[in-house]
Amino acid sequence: MPLIPLFIVVYLHSNVVFVGLVTSISSMASVPALIMWGDLSDKFKKRKIFILIGFFGSFLSLLIVFMVKSIPEYVLMLVIFQLIAMASVPVSTLLILENSEKSLWSKIMARFNSYSAVGTVIGLGIGVFVLFYDTGFGTSIIKYLYVIAAFAYLISGIVSLFFLKEGKTNLKRERLWYLYTVRVIERIRYFPTHILHIPERSAGYKVPRFLKNYLITALIFMIGFQMFFIPYPVFMIREFNATNADVYIMYLLNSLMSASTYIPASRYINYVGSNKMLSYSVLIRIFIFILMGIVSFFVINSILYLALFILVYGIMGGIWSFIGLSEVTSISNMSDPVIRGRVIGLYNSFNGIGQIIGSGISGFIAFDIGYPADFFIAAIIVTSGLLIIKKTKPPDTEIISRKKTLQV
Repeated sequence: MPLIPLFIVVYLHSNVVFVGLVTSISSMASVPALIMWGDLSDKFKKRKIFILIGFFGSFLSLLIVFMVKSIPEYVLMLVIFQLIAMASVPVSTLLILENSEKSLWSKIMARFNSYSAVGTVIGLGIGVFVLFYDTGFGTSIIKYLYVIAAFAYLISGIVSLFFLKEGKTNLKRERLWYLYTVRVIERIRYFPTHILHIPERSAGYKVPRFLKNYLITALIFMIGFQMFFIPYPVFMIREFNATNADVYIMYLLNSLMSASTYIPASRYINYVGSNKMLSYSVLIRIFIFILMGIVSFFVINSILYLALFILVYGIMGGIWSFIGLSEVTSISNMSDPVIRGRVIGLYNSFNGIGQIIGSGISGFIAFDIGYPADFFIAAIIVTSGLLIIKKTKPPDTEIISRKKTLQV
């Protein structure tokens, strides 16, 4: 997760503009790949082979890092990685469900999310360990972190080859609209990554205007969030001389906070209401964006300032649990069952578009105007999304639950 800013700024000695551009380009490369691999899986009605292609292909594509000496070569490596790695993504959830009893699907999907979060935390922990015990590799250690990631894919491929079973049944993804996954950890790439995140038309049913407004709000939020997050590690490297280990610790803390607040967030949303919780959580992020914009005007190269910025990034992870769950809960409750799968698919696609826009422009703003300006503009954009929520007043889960109770 932290390797794009580290590789570009520390290893290739480039700037924040390319961090944003490379993030956007590599994300865009996943879109046609997801569509292609998903269609091929449906056509051949096979799952395991595509997971093997994704894992072994990821291993080989990441080893290209040994030949990377410039930004264009790095972009090419990431694009190749995305094109091949996406082979396993559209079929992974399908394979899990096809080997499970239907009555257990909800629990299995929840466990799937939990394992993914734990895997992310372990991966970042390994990165911190390697960087702390770096014995003379210098900046080249960043390259070898990609190699470690490559071998993680290789191990996954070998395990899958011998132990993964082809599905007992063959499911059609369009019939699984009522299942969805929630990203426990806020990731850089936000394109459709699961079987349910493929928008499809539902004959005779249209997405209501209030839901369209909600999707636009999610798009605006993601633009603002990415505008803040993409330059953030570069700011720390440039202004505080943050080390590779510092950046990894920052990402690790963010992921730990996100994973640890996931269950409490789901409980509080039921009490407070999804849209109220979304508003509160987004408001906290806006306040932090503004605060960091002000603080960044008075940069003092000290360990306390560095610790503050690391801590803030970690807190952001905890807030994400409330934002992500609130959005998906609201969309699920507000959508008619016939179009729910399509709306959730649109939600994830809008997040992906917001990620591209936010990543693409953040580097230019941070480089040409300054990091404080980037943080302030991010706050303004997110505030505009919050104002839409306040103006449109979408129905809350509390209200929906109350109506259902009265109807019964």
